[in-house]
Amino acid sequence: MKMMALTEQAISLIRKSGNIVALSGAGISTEAGIPDFRGPGGMWEEPGLMDQLSVSGFRNSPETFYRTSVRLFSNIARAEPTPAHRLLVRLEQLNKLKAVITQNIDGLHTAAGSTKVFELHGTYRTGHCPQCGTEFEMAEFYAEIERGNLRVPLCTACAVPIKPDIVLFEDLLPVNAWNGAVQAATTCDLMLIFGSSLMVYPAAELPMIAFENGARLVIVNLGETSYDNMAAVAIKSRLGDFAKTALATFME
Repeated sequence: MKMMALTEQAISLIRKSGNIVALSGAGISTEAGIPDFRGPGGMWEEPGLMDQLSVSGFRNSPETFYRTSVRLFSNIARAEPTPAHRLLVRLEQLNKLKAVITQNIDGLHTAAGSTKVFELHGTYRTGHCPQCGTEFEMAEFYAEIERGNLRVPLCTACAVPIKPDIVLFEDLLPVNAWNGAVQAATTCDLMLIFGSSLMVYPAAELPMIAFENGARLVIVNLGETSYDNMAAVAIKSRLGDFAKTALATFME
């Protein structure tokens, strides 16, 4: 089917659904100018990067960890939500979308206005002291490091390095985020999968949980996924093209 027909089919499913959950991957953020770290040619292929951005890497050399983090994440601070982010906010305003599950750490869903977001891989925007648990906003720390004025952010109470709230290699997923995501996937009647190859586990299990509990799947992704044949609609195109059309429809 042509893209417009598929888009109309997906919009029709959204209209008929009252308990939608979205699952977003790197593709929703690449259109905001944030690199796909995990894709072919992505930054995770860079030698030594996984070691630097692991739990042990943070403990062994916080300075190297932060130097690498700033190089990777500086563009995140300047990124703005895309039409796809705004579409999900609009669907929440219409009381159709109940939750967003994301594999991204950029916080753009919250910045766009989504209120119930399960960040499976955490967020770069906040951090905490591993010793006393004090929480910190990280934006100014990263800005200072980028300006060359600060090497390692330290807890104001303990003077130990602050750990950003991102899931590092060797880390477990946040339990509350994962449990919330599973619950949302179990109870939804439609799952919108935006910009995910569905190759990273355990997040890739969520569409199957939704499907097995009776939900329809709508997948919008540039490449093929292993779930395309069980999806009610699978659109292989730029997410922004679909989102602009759908957003205009639901703004009427």
